[in-house]
Amino acid sequence: MLDTKWNIRKFKIEDINEILEIEEQAFPKTPFPREAFLDHADRFPESFIIVEVGEDIAGYVIFDMNGHILSMAVKHQFRRKGLGTALFMHALQCVGKRLRLEVRSKNVGAISFYSKLGMRIAGKIPKYYGNDDALVMVLNWRR
Repeated sequence: MLDTKWNIRKFKIEDINEILEIEEQAFPKTPFPREAFLDHADRFPESFIIVEVGEDIAGYVIFDMNGHILSMAVKHQFRRKGLGTALFMHALQCVGKRLRLEVRSKNVGAISFYSKLGMRIAGKIPKYYGNDDALVMVLNWRR
């Protein structure tokens, strides 16, 4: 876990360049373009969430209120410090304990991360990422 204080907040338009840098770093093969993020900011203003560490934007999550995580990424230097988990749990609390997402079938790290959070593989979408399949992962959390 981080020794430094971190904060979760809503996306602001002035965050866009840092978000694009995180996106390029996290998804070099298929980054979302600026227009996609601006569209998501318009469509999901309550659920385009940023995590900050000090003055730095360390990561983000975008989800809809039906529990579909559209995108989530954390800067390399802030990974394995609990920030991805904090973003995931924030989304989970907002949508009522159900989440789903698509992940590259070859992204072993992301699959492992989501599995440790309780998600399970519920299906596969062939060629979703061009020459790579997507695994559909779901979480139905009950108390």
